[in-house]
Amino acid sequence: MRKFRKYTATALVAMMVAGMTMSGYQPADVSASQESEYIIVTKDKKSMKTVESKYNTMIDTQEQNTDLLKDENVLVSKMTAKEADIVNKDQKVVSVEKNTMVNASETESTTAAKEDQGTDSEWNLKSIHVDKAKDTATDEKVKVALLDSGIDYQEDLNVKERVNLIEDDNEFSPMFEDSSNHGTSIASLIVSNNGKVKGINKNVELYSARILDENKQAPISRVVEGIYWAIDKKVNIISISFGTNQYSEALKQAIDEANAKGILVIAAAGNQGENGTDNVEYPAAFENVVAVGSVDSKAEVSDFSSTGKEVDVVAPGEAVRATGAFGETMVTSGTSMAVPHVVGAASLLWQKDTNKSKDFIKDLLEESARNLGDKESYGNGLIDYEYAEKQYTKAEEQYEQGQDIELKDNTKTIKTYNNSSDENKVSGTWSAAGHQKYLTDNGVNIPAMKKGAIYADSDDSGVKGMTENPDFHGLYQRRHAGNEEVNYLASYRFMIKIGNEYGKGKTYTAVSKADIPGLTDTSYSRIRSMMANLQKKSFFKNYSNANKKAFVFGLAMHTATDAFAHSTFLYQNGWKAITHKDGEVIGADDSSVQKRRFTMAYRIERNNLYRYQGKRSDVAVCHDFHAAGDTDGSYYVDDSANKYYRIANISKYATQVKITDENVIKHYGMINISR
Repeated sequence: MRKFRKYTATALVAMMVAGMTMSGYQPADVSASQESEYIIVTKDKKSMKTVESKYNTMIDTQEQNTDLLKDENVLVSKMTAKEADIVNKDQKVVSVEKNTMVNASETESTTAAKEDQGTDSEWNLKSIHVDKAKDTATDEKVKVALLDSGIDYQEDLNVKERVNLIEDDNEFSPMFEDSSNHGTSIASLIVSNNGKVKGINKNVELYSARILDENKQAPISRVVEGIYWAIDKKVNIISISFGTNQYSEALKQAIDEANAKGILVIAAAGNQGENGTDNVEYPAAFENVVAVGSVDSKAEVSDFSSTGKEVDVVAPGEAVRATGAFGETMVTSGTSMAVPHVVGAASLLWQKDTNKSKDFIKDLLEESARNLGDKESYGNGLIDYEYAEKQYTKAEEQYEQGQDIELKDNTKTIKTYNNSSDENKVSGTWSAAGHQKYLTDNGVNIPAMKKGAIYADSDDSGVKGMTENPDFHGLYQRRHAGNEEVNYLASYRFMIKIGNEYGKGKTYTAVSKADIPGLTDTSYSRIRSMMANLQKKSFFKNYSNANKKAFVFGLAMHTATDAFAHSTFLYQNGWKAITHKDGEVIGADDSSVQKRRFTMAYRIERNNLYRYQGKRSDVAVCHDFHAAGDTDGSYYVDDSANKYYRIANISKYATQVKITDENVIKHYGMINISR
């Protein structure tokens, strides 16, 4: 067996005694009067209550103290270092540590340009021999929890259940919940099947916990909460593509609990490879986590990939194609991207028999890997699904007899592939600084458009809340103003025209109300007011004309897609409004409540993108809501016995904006409901 030790709990304690500070907790010092956020782990629930009561003048519990954390004896509190020192000495307390941040294990993301001849866009799948994997799905699906930045709704990325664990950030539509696109790209490598990006296992049952913010960061407490959420969902695999160099007892406790429940945790080794050696990040550095490093298309360890004896396996993670925002293709790098390859391969092996233990799957993956040399760089080697599948029966026999899995060394010749060259990509990142650089081959600034798409739901916009600001949220009436009607088609058209003017170097003032039939005086004034405030924002001032256009197109996209959340009625013994919290049918932003409306919203999203690219310039703007040739009935159903959903007043609004296409008018009539 080729096993390599990680730090055990005993070793960690010894290192701490030796003076190597592994936890976030620091004894009181000159900064003892400054408050910081700490995580307190107590021995049990009774101890937690005692500690809260005993130190009630010190412990300032935070919003992060959810039931998930409290059920696991975890508290989050603001304290001074001196107070933390006092609490830490209590015998009922297991640990006190600073609530430090984790960071996504991604180096950069670029959009994919057209392929050079000879470039192999699926080199990553071929290198681990999973490109021709047979469908071995059983009735019992393998459940994978993706702890990341969320997953945008896309037709081929089916999410069984999603949760947003970011405090004060609960109004994001599933259409745009992934503000950094990190989680969406990882999900696509696991399950996508959209014709442009092929995932590994479309049969996975995906659970999404949104814990990373728009900067791809999260405090340890939120990571811990995400792990406990995944445990509650009884998943098989937890996928983690982020890390920290700071040891955390609270994080270790959560990982240990997941392992005790039979969950396989797979995590990115980290991107510290250029900063020396022996720098695998947590949680990958824990003994019971599969730590994944990155290799390129030549099966050579990536320069950025963290190294150390904790590395278990490596997988493709450099210049890998994935699905990006709005269904566009992107090229991205980092040990973040290596993780989903291991997750996908593990799920394929596990679905052969979901009764197998996580230890069996882990050992099979590691023992079947192709040995590439230096153990601190490659661990057991490059995962090889085909070899693991062939050795499955032998490994099963050994495991069931209580033996360690020992397979004949995988000596297959390593093939190399042509991937996207530097000349074949447009440089840029998902950071704010990269917005102006990040263009696709069609000239779309994806980050700026994505920022525009989520802007209306942010506090900074001044237009958050659909009932007060329906013009930006697809609602057909202004409920706080005598139920005044709002023509969402006209609002959408107004924003598109404004965006086009910004692209020409002009501003919103170049568009008059007379240019937009059906737009009310109130909507005209409110949209102009928001645009005036937007122009004062420093980020918008610094945008190029193309970026400003993309941002405003994103605003329009939000308005259009939100109509399918806020102006939609579902047939349940009569037509009933779909709402957020209180109402007839709760689930406005729940993609499991009449999924077809989200499918159509996604298609409108794509139409908006095509319009930006000039591919729909000859079609009227409000035709973007129309799905000509829709064969699966996602948009309309001409069957009174099988009604799906209806959109408020769309026929009337189409008349007001002067749509004349008879086919469009007919289709709008089929899904119209008058309100």
